[in-house]
Amino acid sequence: MPASRSRILSVALIVSVAVNLIIGGFVAAQWYDYGFGKKRPKGTIFDRHAAMDVLKDDQRDQARKIWKDRRSLLKPHFKAYHQTRQQLASLLGAEALDESAINATYSDMIAKRMEIEGLLKQSLLEFARSLPPEQRAAFFAEGFKSPKRYKKQPKDKGN
Repeated sequence: MPASRSRILSVALIVSVAVNLIIGGFVAAQWYDYGFGKKRPKGTIFDRHAAMDVLKDDQRDQARKIWKDRRSLLKPHFKAYHQTRQQLASLLGAEALDESAINATYSDMIAKRMEIEGLLKQSLLEFARSLPPEQRAAFFAEGFKSPKRYKKQPKDKGN
């Protein structure tokens, strides 16, 4: 007996609502965990995205131009760093551990990370030179702010 049209539409509606709830839940979870005022990107010293919010439009455009110019310089260094991390993960996950290879790869990974940090420092200096002192102070105060998620809660002195 073929399914009636209303039954097919009812099933389609239920499936559609379920898919929308799953997608909505995923988006809400991402926003809740990473949205406004939440934790900052892991592994970075400076949060450029948060700092950009304190700039005026023309200064923001200038900072974006500096970042875009620097991006092509940084990209191969990040790629090499990620390849070294993957190599280290393979070595650590191997059935037989080769400690000398692990030590060499780990040292190489740290050296690549230090190269990236040096280049990022140059970018920060370039940003600093491009901003007037009052904007520079606000820009770097926001960019170096600790993640709100991990700030210590003030102790209640009333108890």
